[in-house]
Amino acid sequence: MEDLTTILPPIHPDEDDYIQHKIRSAKRAARSELSVSRGEWAKHNHAKSDILSIKDLKDDVPRIHTSDLNPQYFVEKFELPRVPVVITGLTDSWAVNEQWTPKQLMAKFKDHKFKVGSDDDGYAVRLRLEHFLRYCCYPHHAGSDDSPLYIFDGTFADRSGSTAMTDHYKVPDLFQDDLFKLVGERRRPPYRWFVMGPARSGSGLHVDPLSTSAWNALLFGHKRWALYPPGTPREHLLPKGVEREAVSWFSNIYPKTTQVDWPYARPVSIIQRPGETVYVPNGWWHAVLNLNLTIAVTHNYVSRANFSSAWRHTCKGRPKMSVKWLAALRQQRPELAAIAEAIEKQGDKALSHSSSSSSSSSSS
Repeated sequence: MEDLTTILPPIHPDEDDYIQHKIRSAKRAARSELSVSRGEWAKHNHAKSDILSIKDLKDDVPRIHTSDLNPQYFVEKFELPRVPVVITGLTDSWAVNEQWTPKQLMAKFKDHKFKVGSDDDGYAVRLRLEHFLRYCCYPHHAGSDDSPLYIFDGTFADRSGSTAMTDHYKVPDLFQDDLFKLVGERRRPPYRWFVMGPARSGSGLHVDPLSTSAWNALLFGHKRWALYPPGTPREHLLPKGVEREAVSWFSNIYPKTTQVDWPYARPVSIIQRPGETVYVPNGWWHAVLNLNLTIAVTHNYVSRANFSSAWRHTCKGRPKMSVKWLAALRQQRPELAAIAEAIEKQGDKALSHSSSSSSSSSSS
């Protein structure tokens, strides 16, 4: 693991004060319910707990190398039956392996502002990359925060200053059947994210929106995943009164789901390592905790395998887009347009049996 302190140049105390001011402002905006000055970002003392320990944690998901897969086999064995899998070798030829290290990112994007949260009005909270990396090094910030700030930027491919990042990787052949792209980049929902965060940051438990599936390619660091199959009751996985932050969920709820009296499916656990790509089928609940500094890229997508479910959810959640989507399907995928029209005649009864429309998060 690269030591961030070796890639950050020395700064004058006045500049350090300025950076700390920017960090505190970002923290206040991203989580206004917590007082920075009163130390509420560290009120649970998770930094002093064993939450990052993976001792005795069993990794339940098999690894399969990309050379042993082809799109048809992947569809039959994983997409259609909705089975999570970890794929190795997908990122071996990507330029991100050299271009997305902390050192290279610092060299090329240190002044670029990446999203680290949203304020109470839904606007993006952003920090310069250099400021974020210094935040990760400060023992009184990321070093002690219960749930540290986390770059989760869905606009990196569109904002001036970071568009070149898309040249450093390519969507794997297994995930090329991306049906939302038929409505165009401007109309489709957010679907790709650059993610970077220190230990204890992560994504709270959620189901990806609009019944999309996801792939998450880890380039640096280690992530812990917990997954639950479709149909696991929301009220048991996300009871009222529990913070939605990943570290709180893993501390307070996850242990209950491993007990002998837990009446539903046990969690599927993954310890994701650099170079591994996690595939999350549509409808699966999942939470992700960063075990150390991580860098990843993740995409959500709709393929033929989950089209029917995605169509129902899009009609309900994005009705205007569904009209454009259907018009594009009639032109380019008439066999899927026929399925969509048949579903419309049936009505939306199936929606009442799914929980994925209740979430707006993405895979981390």
